[in-house]
This record gives sequence, structure tokens and C-alpha cells, in this order.
Amino acid sequence: MKKSFKHKTDSWQRSFLLQPSGIQTDRKNRAASRITDGIFLWLYLAGMLLWLIKAFSLPANPGQILWMCLAPAVILSAFGKESGRFRLLRVLIWVGGLTGAALIFHNLWISGMHIIYNGITDTAGMKFPYLLPVYGVTVGGELETAALYLALFWLVWLAALPGLYLVRTGSSLVLGIQFLLVPAVRGVFGTPESILWMVVPLLCLLAVWIRGHGNRTAAGRQRLASLETFALVAAGTAALLFVGVLVLNRLEISEGQVFESWKTALKETVRDLRYNGDSDVLPDGNFTGLGDFQTEGEPVLEVTMTQPESYYLRGFTGSSYTGTGWEAVDGTLLWESREQFYWLHQNGFYGQEGLATAAVSLDEEAAAEEKNTISIRNLEGSSRYYYVPYELKSTPTGELRAALDRQKIGDGELLTEGLFGEREYSYQALSNQVTKYPALDAKLLDEENLTEEEKDYQKQEEYYNEFVYDTYLEIPGQLNATLYSLLGVKEIDPGEQHVDYAEAKENILYVLTTEFTNTDETEEIWDGSDFIFDFLNFSKKGYSVHYASAAAMMFRYYGIPARYVEGYLITPEDVEHMNPGEPYVLDDTHAHAWVEYYQDGVGWLPFETTPSYLNVMGKADEFQDISGLSPSGSDGNSEEQEEQEEEQEEEQEEEKIDWFEILCILMLVLIGLLLLALIGCLIWVLVQRRKSKKAKALFGSPDSRTAVRAMFAYMMNLFSVAGLEIRNTSLYRYRKPLKELFGRELALEYERAVTVRQKAVYSMHEITEDDRELLEKLKNEVWNRIYWNGSRIQRFQLKYIYFL
Repeated sequence: MKKSFKHKTDSWQRSFLLQPSGIQTDRKNRAASRITDGIFLWLYLAGMLLWLIKAFSLPANPGQILWMCLAPAVILSAFGKESGRFRLLRVLIWVGGLTGAALIFHNLWISGMHIIYNGITDTAGMKFPYLLPVYGVTVGGELETAALYLALFWLVWLAALPGLYLVRTGSSLVLGIQFLLVPAVRGVFGTPESILWMVVPLLCLLAVWIRGHGNRTAAGRQRLASLETFALVAAGTAALLFVGVLVLNRLEISEGQVFESWKTALKETVRDLRYNGDSDVLPDGNFTGLGDFQTEGEPVLEVTMTQPESYYLRGFTGSSYTGTGWEAVDGTLLWESREQFYWLHQNGFYGQEGLATAAVSLDEEAAAEEKNTISIRNLEGSSRYYYVPYELKSTPTGELRAALDRQKIGDGELLTEGLFGEREYSYQALSNQVTKYPALDAKLLDEENLTEEEKDYQKQEEYYNEFVYDTYLEIPGQLNATLYSLLGVKEIDPGEQHVDYAEAKENILYVLTTEFTNTDETEEIWDGSDFIFDFLNFSKKGYSVHYASAAAMMFRYYGIPARYVEGYLITPEDVEHMNPGEPYVLDDTHAHAWVEYYQDGVGWLPFETTPSYLNVMGKADEFQDISGLSPSGSDGNSEEQEEQEEEQEEEQEEEKIDWFEILCILMLVLIGLLLLALIGCLIWVLVQRRKSKKAKALFGSPDSRTAVRAMFAYMMNLFSVAGLEIRNTSLYRYRKPLKELFGRELALEYERAVTVRQKAVYSMHEITEDDRELLEKLKNEVWNRIYWNGSRIQRFQLKYIYFL
């Protein structure tokens, strides 16, 4: 035991005894400092550039990016810290070189910058469909790739100088903004194919912060310590990433599946806070947790019209079915159609005004009539939407033309502006045209007698028609078999895109009015995986939300584009009680959901399928006989139908235990526990740092006794880190073990310091400046010995455990 202890103390003594210093040592330290600066600058530049190309899907090779960042990191780190004059000169040279390079390689440089900008606009446009400007690229082929890399290389050099500043200062504000920007872009655009491309830039920023933070402490002059700390953190994080990737790959769980529910819940919460009134009868296309249809007769909208008319007032419009509700069309699909919408909007054609545009273009009487001015005061409904009829016809200077916005891509609901939406607005509309559409359709069939204006409208509608058929016919796979069993074989005439409208409507009405029960009380809250599938196969009862959703899929099954709509009805009965120019209040019993289908040549039209509403609104179609199908939809292919039903039953059995959901919950719980642990560690670190900061503040106390006591206590903590065992004994007894650890000279200084400390604690004698300087000098020397000559663990304890 004695031999072992002696060996241990010998190693400690070798560690903490002073090492010779001189010019050679200073040169080595400066060289080490610059190498470390270069490594961290390279990490910063590589992390930011990798984030840029992955966040915005730029066609650049990550390996090439790593090499690209090496040159500025090496060159800049070769220079030490200059005085203000030379620093300014370097900035001027740097800016001049970048400007000169851009001018010399102007054609390649500008093309590369355009490629980067267009990549960013593509990403933004696919998420938020809007006609953003796109810039031309004048080079092609291999030169296009060269232009991209030249622009990226130029950006790396541009970021190198501020990057070096961050490496050397660790600015918490700038790095904090960047640290928030990386996951924010990921959350908004959701473009990287792997979460790894979000974590890597965050690690690089963390490394730079640790590096710069280390430089601000007393230990900051030893820069390799920060590198070692970062290496430790990076190694641990890399190991966690490696294990996490293996687990995710094994479970085949995509990143989107794990985080999508969180994003959806957050979006819905923010939306509710911004737009919702007291009336929440309509679900806004989200059917999770949907229960009974409960109305209380509370006022929702106050409507004033110069010419009272019966209207469907459209609010939410669902285009894409998710299984648990309806959403807007995917932004990627809309972005692909941006050129169509650019030309349509340039010519004043908007999908939300399709019926009114057709009426004005094809019917002279409709074009000449005085428009109905409608004012809406939203009392308790959702302020997210402008509630407008199908007959909406805005003027170029009208209030709603700005909401239509020619730069927008798509034609769903009209969304209000402002943080909390709009609750009062006015617009103009034609008289009710829903019941008159057959005359418009007949007019288009007489092609030989169409005027130039009518032909122009027909041409615009054909462009829009193409988009509609490309977008609004999607049906989830498992619903096809169900629709087939209910509706039978769809027979499409040669040269047509869909089943005859009249036949489709008759069959849909027959199925929904004979095989399903219309009721406002569903008896249970829906929380399944496929709303329409459950309604058609199991519950077979519901209200307008259920019927409209099912009808939309039935129209699509027949090849007819259709969408789900929520809004409010102004019925013919309401019109009887309305007076021109006087407000009329619609209560929540007017809330309703319906299906709208696309009538070729005319536009979107509402269609009623909820049994209790079939005779509420005026309609152009009167179906005397809707018995065209038997309930079974039999067509002689019963064996194929039975096989499909058996496959569905097997799928349902397999889905009873949702292992994926269980695994997701477990992962979320683990992530939550990890976040709690990290928060706990952060709180502990902040508390310890605060304590250490308060203790160090006493070193400069005007009261010399307080300062001496604080410095001595701090020094004893340093000795503890060095391996000195602190016991309840006389302070003078530590002289011997300190002599073994640090040498005879420091042990003597320690003994003098003890005498000064005892005087400060137990006597009234004056503490002189010499006494204070003795403690200050010894404290600093002990810290330097431990930090410079101690082990890595001891350095880590000094900085991040005891914050000494």
C-alpha cells in the first residue's frame, strides 16, 4: 500500500511541479492556439454550409463541402490577433478580394448565386405556395455545377471572417440566433431527409460556443482544453446518434411520423388562439375527437345584403384526405403548377370565382345585373376564413381581391390577413347561380356560336381544368375496395374522363340515403385511423361532416374531382325574413358541411348528400328516381368482391395492436426523460456557475478580510481537485502532502497564506495589501499548476464541475 501511495504521489508531483517556460514554449502555445482556431473555424463553416445545402436541397456533394471549408480555415487561422489598424486592413483586403473574384468570374458567380436563390425559393414555395421570383441561370451542363460550387466557395470565404470572430469570442447572441435558426428552418420547411443534417450543424455551433466561452475564462489561454472538451461531447453525441439511427432503421420509423403529431398539435393550438370564436360547431377538417353535432342557437355571423339571396358561404375547404381529416393541397403539388396559376391570375381567372366567372362570360343577363354587395360581421365563428359564396365576383379594387392575390398558388379557401384574422369585411357577388349552371353548360356545348370573349374564358377554364383533374382525384388505397363494394363498377364512356354526372349523383344519393343513418348524435367520440372507412364500414351513421367526406370520395371514385367544404348556409327560408340593407344574424344551426364537385366548363358546385338537408337549399337537379343500384352493388363479380373484403378483415385484425404507436410513445417518453435530465443538468450548471461567480466576486471586495477568506476557501477547493484529501484538521497539517504534490516552495507559500487567513478570521489585526497580494498570487499559481500540468479529468473538473 505504501509503495502504491508513493507511486501515486510521485505522479502527482511530476504533474503539478512547475515546467520550464520560455520563447520556445510560447511559440508552441501560439501554434497550438492557431491550429485550434483553424479546426473550430472549419467546423463552423462546414456545419453552416452543410445545413444550407441540406435545408434547401442544393445539388452539392457534402464531401466536397468539407474540403471547400478547409482553405479559408487554414489561411485565416495562420494569422494571430492583430491590433485594430491591422485588423481593419485585413477586413479591407478580404472584402476587396471577394469583390474582385465576383467581378472576374461574374457570369459563373451570378449564375451560382441564382442557383442557390432558386433552391431556397423552391423549398419555400413548396411549403408556402406563392409565386416567388425566379432568376435565370445563363450557364448549363457542367458549367452549372461549377457555378454552384464557385458561389458556395465564395460564401464560405465571406463567412470565414465573422466565423473566426465567433470562434475567438463565442458570442452567445449571434450563436444563439443561429442555434435557433437551424431547427426552426427544419421545423418550417422539413426538407432534410435525415435528422442527422440538423444535429451536425447544431454540434458545430455548440463547439464554437464552447471554444469561445473557454477563451473568456481564466483558462481560456489554454485553447486545447476546449478542443478536448468538445471532442468528448462530440464522441458521446456521435455514439448516441449511431445507436439512434440503428434503432430507427430497425423499427422503420421515419422522422416525420415521430414529430408530425407534435407539429400538428402545436399548429392547431396556435390556430385556436388566433382565430377561434366561441362557436366551435365545425371541426375545421380535423375529425380526431369528433363527437355529436351540438348547436345552441348562438349567433355566429351577421350578414347584410343589398339583394337578399340564398347562398352557400364557403369557409374551410379540404382538398387532401389524411385519414383523420382534410387538409389543403400539398405544397409540392401546387408548386409544380405555379406556371399555370401565374398565367391564370394574370388573366383574372381564380378558382374561387369559377362559377361567377363562367356566368359573367357566358350569360349576358348575369354580366349586366347589378352585383349584390354583401357585408359580413363575424361574431363567434372562426376568423381565419372569409365566408364567401360560389357566386363571388370581386372587383380589381375590391377588398377581397387582395385576399385572392395573383401571386398565390392554389384555389382553396380564402384566408384572412392579420394576426387574428378579419371579423368585418365586404365583397360583391352575383345572384344565385348554383341553380342555373345547366344553362351555362349548354352554352359551352354550342361551340360554333361562342364569341371571342366566351372562347377566351373556355381556354382559361381548360388550363384550370387540367390542374383540377391532376389534383382532386386521390383516393387512399383501402377505400377503393369499400367504394367498389358500395358503388359497383364505374362505367366511363369512350372519350370521357369520368362517369356521367347524373348517373354518379343518383348512385351517390342512393347509397348515402338508403344504407346510412342521418343523426346528430354519434354516441361515441371518433378516434380511429380512417374516418371515412369507419363511417362506410362500421358506424354507418353521422351528420353532414360524415356524409360530405364520404361523398367527396365517391365522386372521386367516379373520376369526378371533389372537395370537402365547411361553412354556413343562407337558406331560401332565411331570405324570406331578410330585408335589403338590413343585418340578418345566422346562428350556429346554420353551420354545415357539404361536398363540392367540379363541373367541366363551369367550376366548383355544391352538392347536397346529407338526407336532412336534401330539400333545404335550391338546386338545379331533380332526381325522381335514385334507385339505380341495389344496396349490395352487385355486378357479377361477387367472388372478387369477397376476396377484397376478406383482405380488409385481415388488415383490420393486424391493426388491432398498433405496435408502431406503442414504440412511438416509448420513444417520446424516453426523449421527454432525456430532456428533463438535460434541463436538470442545465439548472444545476447555472446554479453552480452563479455560486462560483458570487464567490469570485468577493476576491475584489474592499474588505480585505472578506477577500482573503474567499481566496483561501477557493484555493482549498483547487487543492481538493488536485487530489488533496480535505479533513477536519489543522490547516498547517496540509503542508506535507502539498510539498509532495507541488514542491517545497509552494508548500512554504501555503503556510504563509494560512497565517494570513487565520489573522483574517480570528484576530483584529489589519490585513495589509501584501497579505492580500500573497493570497492572490498563490491562488493563481495553484490554478495554473493544476490546469496546465494536471490530467484532462482535473481540467474538466475545474471548468465544468466546480467552475473554478
